[in-house]
Amino acid sequence: MEQMVYIVSVVFTCLALLIIPVIIVTRRLSVRLSFKNILRFIKLVASQLDDEEENNEKSGTIGEEDKRRRLPKHVAIILDGNRRWAEKRGLGTSEGHQAGARRLIENAKDCFAMGINTVSLFAFSTENWARPEDEVNGLMALFEKHLRSEMAFFRSDKIKISVIGNRTKISQSLLGLITEAEEATKNYEEKHLIIAIDYSGRFDILQACKSLAEKAKNGLIQVEDIDEDVMEKELMTNCSEFPNPDLLIRTSGEQRISNFFLWQSAYTELYFPNVLWPDFGESEYLEALTCDEGTYVAGEEGTPKGLLRELMPRHVAVIMDGNRRWAERAGLLTSQGHEAGAKRLIEFSELCFKLGIETVSAFAFSTENWGRHKIEVKCLMSLFQRYLKSKIQFFQRYEIRVSVIGNLEKIPESLLGTIKETEQATKRYKKKHLILAIDYSGRSDILHACKSIVKKSQQGLIRGEDVDETLFERELLTKCTEFPSPDLLIRTSGEQRISNFLLWQLAYTELFFSPVLWPDFDKDRVIEALVSYQRRERRFGCRI
Repeated sequence: MEQMVYIVSVVFTCLALLIIPVIIVTRRLSVRLSFKNILRFIKLVASQLDDEEENNEKSGTIGEEDKRRRLPKHVAIILDGNRRWAEKRGLGTSEGHQAGARRLIENAKDCFAMGINTVSLFAFSTENWARPEDEVNGLMALFEKHLRSEMAFFRSDKIKISVIGNRTKISQSLLGLITEAEEATKNYEEKHLIIAIDYSGRFDILQACKSLAEKAKNGLIQVEDIDEDVMEKELMTNCSEFPNPDLLIRTSGEQRISNFFLWQSAYTELYFPNVLWPDFGESEYLEALTCDEGTYVAGEEGTPKGLLRELMPRHVAVIMDGNRRWAERAGLLTSQGHEAGAKRLIEFSELCFKLGIETVSAFAFSTENWGRHKIEVKCLMSLFQRYLKSKIQFFQRYEIRVSVIGNLEKIPESLLGTIKETEQATKRYKKKHLILAIDYSGRSDILHACKSIVKKSQQGLIRGEDVDETLFERELLTKCTEFPSPDLLIRTSGEQRISNFLLWQLAYTELFFSPVLWPDFDKDRVIEALVSYQRRERRFGCRI
């Protein structure tokens, strides 16, 4: 009997230790106390404990910081849906933006209350200048009004304010207020609100490149010294201790980054809820922090049978994820999982080309993959060589041009020879293009382009004012294709991040995340992804 009482008391104590923190957090955030949210909270804590255990195994020690409950240090948000929110309620656009501004302040407060250090908000993109003049003027007035009215709060709560973007078109009155807010809060450290106004991820990279070119010309830096750390010091997010977001949320159901934080989002977790921004409250935010199920358009019921050829993407990129997990589940070797993945890539490419897609880019091996076990790396290099060699006749028969992009310095000589042979044998083909990214890194691609431009600037071949998007794209590795920017990116296995693939090129790409492991990503799944793509409204940052 005593033993039974002891067991019951232990169970109730454990439940209390889990439920009481949930009640505190939900009360603090005004989140509805539901069984679903309790499970989310428990899952979040369990995930963090797993992370701590894994890190402790690697380091052997536990620091004070590691003992704290883990949350993102930096959350970035694309505030989308104000106008649709207003339309649904029969309100004017300005009222939708007013509601969005109120939500912005409320959510920023909630983030800081939970211990998040940096919150970045994409408030106004460079492309937004194309909107109706009265809407643009209304937005600028709204920024000014809220910056002014919240100044006392920023000071009392010790929130550092930074406004990033191209300020050349901003009104003098708003510029003055921005300067005042930044100056008044510059010494605060624990909370940082970054507001992106007239911001473009590509512009950010270009201005960093121009700055480095100028420094190199003046002898302040050597071209060979330009690396990721040097680049990040030139980006606009150098104002933050944590320049790269851990989590990026985009509301309204759209699944693209829209030229926001390109370099910075290399390893960022992405979350795309359907809720419109003014309705994105505390419970939605908690879901964003804890959701590991994704927001897949693939979950729609009843996939339509037909696809419209005129709406077919020209360039589809794919991050082929899940080969190892597929092998584990099937009780097979890792090498067999990669074999199945290679076979799936050929089938996937063949289907895409049959459907009229002209370019397929596949992330076959990232620069980070060199950190895998030597046996697995050797197996992959052997697999690439075997498949390229055995498929040359296939590529020629179907007139598929093959290009391999990446660093390639560490690639075995035998594989390099096969790559050159394949590229040479298929270079004359125009209509179908398969791009394999091997030892590829989006950041390295950008750095390579930047270094090339800096060197040409030093030699007097280009001027600083000549550096624009077109010139920059000619220096990227994707210059090998007529369509360097993918229309659609597919990532399999349920992971929702870009993992340092085609960063510049994905500025306006539609993103599709599937829970299916890559070897199982068959014809039906491909059609599902394409149907999802064709249902979307592509705006390239504009809505006129």
